[in-house]
Amino acid sequence: MAGQITHIIAGEAALEWASPESGAAILRKQGPAFRLGCQGPDIFYHNQRTKPSGLHYGALAHRRDYGRIVEGAALALPAGRLRPETPAGAYLLGLATHAAVDRSTHPFIVFYSSWADPSRPGTERYRSCHPFFERILDIGLLAKRRGLEPWEFDMEALMAPLAPPLAPQAEEGGGSEQRRVDEELVALWASGLRRAFPRSAGGDFLLERRVANALEDARHFMRITNPARTAMRPDQEDWFAYLDDRVGPRSIALVYPDRLPPGIDLEKLGSEGWDHPSGDGRRSTATYFELVDAAIVEIGPILRRVLSALESEEWDAGLAEAIGNGGLSINDLEGKPLAPRLSRPLPLPEFMAEEYAARLEWARRAARGASRH
Repeated sequence: MAGQITHIIAGEAALEWASPESGAAILRKQGPAFRLGCQGPDIFYHNQRTKPSGLHYGALAHRRDYGRIVEGAALALPAGRLRPETPAGAYLLGLATHAAVDRSTHPFIVFYSSWADPSRPGTERYRSCHPFFERILDIGLLAKRRGLEPWEFDMEALMAPLAPPLAPQAEEGGGSEQRRVDEELVALWASGLRRAFPRSAGGDFLLERRVANALEDARHFMRITNPARTAMRPDQEDWFAYLDDRVGPRSIALVYPDRLPPGIDLEKLGSEGWDHPSGDGRRSTATYFELVDAAIVEIGPILRRVLSALESEEWDAGLAEAIGNGGLSINDLEGKPLAPRLSRPLPLPEFMAEEYAARLEWARRAARGASRH
């Protein structure tokens, strides 16, 4: 999957391209809901703290039938509750952007980050390199498209409110509107998953709770990996919840580096030619930025279609096929998932080790400074 920032940047660009006036209005009124929707089923990958977990739905949604999930989600709410200017409508628009970004960028990410394979000695060193590379690509895209440093991108603010669904404070009053929105997002996912996976989700009486937990854990994840919080800067608060010296460098695999590692030129990386990781003979010279552009072009017509349906409240057949029901990672030409076979990994283990050492030393200095006060 692509990183959080890539999904936000690509989603916003596609929405504004699909309908400049409506897109700007949606981002102004419901930007947080749209950006959270752009994360698609990745929220289930973050559901590793709260039980019952919906983690397996993340893997299932990335394997097949994502278009059917979005199509099913569109049928979850009654007329008037799913409009472009409502949180649920904006969230649905965000969901519709996710698949194209993943399909376009994931082969590139896998080829240059590799993976750990127990049957291949020496590959254990590449464990966790995939998400770390996603964050390197994110900060490169952020610099190129927005001219921002990582610490200038406040992920929490851009996707707030991310209050946990069914939170205790909502029960006590004062949060009734947020509670209603959260329940609508849960309803979207539950309807979509049951339509796409009737056997596994149809009989899951805990499905709504799993979705609520996934959203709650996503909130936690966005908080502890927010580049505006994790930057190694003098004015930054002591926020090192992600560090774990028992795990070592892998503990910072999900943290955004403050800068690109030396020796990585994202403007050129890819242009020398890279093989599709499936090993089926496909080859590309596209850079990461060009792959994101290709996804934006693909998403535009899909968002026009969803916007039209949200405004008319009439859903035409074929939305699932337009979004696509194939896998969101390494696929054949028909969209069937394939196992990766080829890679040319960058020295990401070394970059990760250097980043970890710098952050651990920063945390120690911060702790010493705090103890003196």
